[in-house]
Amino acid sequence: MDTRAAYLILNLLPGIGPGKVKQLLACFASAEEIFSRPESALLRVPGIGARLASVIRNWQKHCDLEAELRLAQAAGVYIVTQEDAAYPALLKEIYDPPICLYVRGELEALQRCRQSLAIVGSRHTSNYGLQMAASLAAAAACAGWTVVSGLARGIDTAAHRAVVQAGGCTVAVIGSGLCRLYPPENQGLAEQICAAGGAVVSEFPLQQPPDKRNFPMRNRIISGMSKGTLVVEAGLYSGSLITAGQAVAQNRSVFAVPGRADSPFSRGCHNLLRDGARLVETFLDVQEEFSMLPNLQIKAAEQAADEAREQTVLLSSLEYDIWQKIGEEKPGIDDLLAQCPEPPSKILGSLLIMEIKQVLRQLPGKRVQRIPNKKVELQED
Repeated sequence: MDTRAAYLILNLLPGIGPGKVKQLLACFASAEEIFSRPESALLRVPGIGARLASVIRNWQKHCDLEAELRLAQAAGVYIVTQEDAAYPALLKEIYDPPICLYVRGELEALQRCRQSLAIVGSRHTSNYGLQMAASLAAAAACAGWTVVSGLARGIDTAAHRAVVQAGGCTVAVIGSGLCRLYPPENQGLAEQICAAGGAVVSEFPLQQPPDKRNFPMRNRIISGMSKGTLVVEAGLYSGSLITAGQAVAQNRSVFAVPGRADSPFSRGCHNLLRDGARLVETFLDVQEEFSMLPNLQIKAAEQAADEAREQTVLLSSLEYDIWQKIGEEKPGIDDLLAQCPEPPSKILGSLLIMEIKQVLRQLPGKRVQRIPNKKVELQED
């Protein structure tokens, strides 16, 4: 078992969430070591009782890793772990980052979250709220920011749709598996987001149904991927206030749009403003919050991206062999499978990992291409 497989299994196991994984990794050197230690060692980890220790030791009885990987491949879904370069840097900073991220769309959208704003609000909203969400999201997109939201009805939908129409990048974080997208009427919008260079993301296994317990967990990812969270319209008990609270806990900026004094849709935002959230009338109010040193964050992000492009990527022997076979051409995946003696499932898995390592990309017509100017080396065994 390698590190990647260990993370995927941990994410699939019942009762093992990000908090438990954090406790386990505090006691063991790596994710794969968790599965090699005896049950007695697992029992010494705080929070891991006899039941969870048994689940870990007998993980094959509780999840089917191969079936999940096959389904991901068939659905065109990437699975990104905390060890992968594609994992969002901002998200790693929070207390309980997701073990894995399932991603449909462009992996590059995750990297673009270095300069991102979460726009959230109530599912039940007014025309004023929808108009403000659309206007602010479009302005953010035109300014080069990525907009993160939850694909929910109401404000989230308005924000995502406005970014797509503006030609920008948006990331939708959902509270179910990607094969059980919720709400179902936003399936078309999700496809538009992916086609426009954005992504739909979840930490839940592919077939996980939507559940009310999932959405507060989803909200911490929305705020965690973003430099700030903007609440456009929210009642006193709106779930978007949970997102704002998590942004505060994550030491991120919180913004709110004022509304009518007599509207129940404004009360949550007004409470945020009383508690110190920054009032937002236009997107310039958001930009000013991050412009204490002009362009510093943007330049730092650009420098980090340049350094990532220049960094040498280590490939396994199989990945390196595939890299050499691709060469400067754009071969079809079927042709590549015919050239390799290994089983097709192993080659397809390696192609997926190489995409996550950002050394190649898949093209229309089931073809692959090296990403230009990438430096790769064979990893020593």
